[in-house]
Amino acid sequence: MYKILIVDDEQLERNALKVIINKDINSIVEIEEAVNGREAIVKSRSFNPDIIFLDIKMPGINGIDAARTIRDSDSSVSIVFLTAYNQFEYAREAIDIGVSNFIIKPSSDSHILEVINKVITNIDNSRAEFIEKEDNEIRLNKASGYLENEFIYNLSVRGISEEKFESYLSFLELDFFSARAGISKLNYSTYPVHIDSSYQKHVLRKKTVFIIQNILTDIGLTTLFNMELSNIYFLVIKLKGSSINLDTLDISRLSIAISDEVKKTINLEVITSFGSIFKDPAESIKSFSRAKNNLVGEASLLSAVQQPSKADIFPFNLEIELEQGLLKGSRKEVLETYQHLCNWFNNSLLKYENKKQSIIELTTVLRHAVAYQQPDGICTVDDGDINEAMSAEVLLSGLNIFLNNLLEQTASVKNMENSPAIKSACRFIEDNFKQDITLEESATHCRLSSFYFSKLFKKSMGITFIDYLTNCRLREAKRLLESSNLSMKEISYEIGYSDPNYFTRVFKRIESISPTTYRSNKMLRSQ
Repeated sequence: MYKILIVDDEQLERNALKVIINKDINSIVEIEEAVNGREAIVKSRSFNPDIIFLDIKMPGINGIDAARTIRDSDSSVSIVFLTAYNQFEYAREAIDIGVSNFIIKPSSDSHILEVINKVITNIDNSRAEFIEKEDNEIRLNKASGYLENEFIYNLSVRGISEEKFESYLSFLELDFFSARAGISKLNYSTYPVHIDSSYQKHVLRKKTVFIIQNILTDIGLTTLFNMELSNIYFLVIKLKGSSINLDTLDISRLSIAISDEVKKTINLEVITSFGSIFKDPAESIKSFSRAKNNLVGEASLLSAVQQPSKADIFPFNLEIELEQGLLKGSRKEVLETYQHLCNWFNNSLLKYENKKQSIIELTTVLRHAVAYQQPDGICTVDDGDINEAMSAEVLLSGLNIFLNNLLEQTASVKNMENSPAIKSACRFIEDNFKQDITLEESATHCRLSSFYFSKLFKKSMGITFIDYLTNCRLREAKRLLESSNLSMKEISYEIGYSDPNYFTRVFKRIESISPTTYRSNKMLRSQ
């Protein structure tokens, strides 16, 4: 759909242009008219045209002045001047205004159509670029949110290497100095309306995150959150150059401020605890462990700097051991750790409801860990009877079933890694790498979704689809460089690259030398 405004003081000229557009332009158009420059300015604001055909010589405000005024309020509109005068007389002013084209009156229908189609093509290209830019921004925001969730999850459950820590922060564009872990536990039973769905809980978590973020931003601190666990896990970050001192920050008052604001804003009770300050990424898991410990049982009421008694501490080392056993698919390790967990449960001095809540959160963490290993990112195992369990016997039995189901799902992934579909994909790539094949085509060949195929291929082969394709192409390129007199351009086309310069860059990136040097070296060795 294109909106066109025709501005000319002569009715005959306006009618003639309308006839040409309506007759020969296939696109859907909506046309408005104006008889002078002043009316053109007014209508351009209300009609918002995509294209304006503007006569230069009109009484009152002429086309040049009208175009300049219109351009000030709408920089994207395409303006085509209509004139019976030599266009060079107005060329400098037209360039300054950013006019798309001229039509010299009288002009043939074919020339008018040529100009219109050219302008429409430019509009289509601009719209496509805008949509692509918006899509890229949406994808980038989604990727940032995903990485933020993943980053906090890794810090809180697994720990993380310094290199990976820096990579996350680099992508998120944060200049890290120090940080402190935080966890907020929402008491859904205090909400005025009964909460019975995961979606309702997610909405309340999201609102709570917004409140926490605002409070900490006002102080001058940066926050990153994980929204996928049962409690809200977050990192309070001091950036380099910040005047805020995490050491002197009164976290007891901060916890109370968060609780009060959440209660006032969404009428929900929340307890927030903080861990120790760290600069070394390896210390992050200790900070989160301290924050976790302060949430368990009566310890949730303690200051983050107080040490809870051992009887009140959930054994987070067992959580890590369970996760590691599941990811390795080791039934023996998982069941041994399960027995240690049962011993803790039966001997702990904590109230049953507090211990049960710790087990429920454990299942959330483990489900997330298993989902992360799945090609489709989904863990299909549910909690079974754990949430409704009223006794230790039912709860621990439900946990046993849950862990066995998780083991079955991780085992199924290991079986998929040797899937005939991936072997078929490899053959497809090796047979067709000389063509311009894509991940989508390979996924279709295997009858899998692109997303699922991409993750399964990486998990099975240890490298991405594009890396595998590149390796096939460069293997053939090296063979041709050694055994033929083909030019770089010919070799590029022969192995599936349409741009010889791109082929050279890829070759140099992988082999550390250019294809020309590679060929020369091989020739020297053979002499």
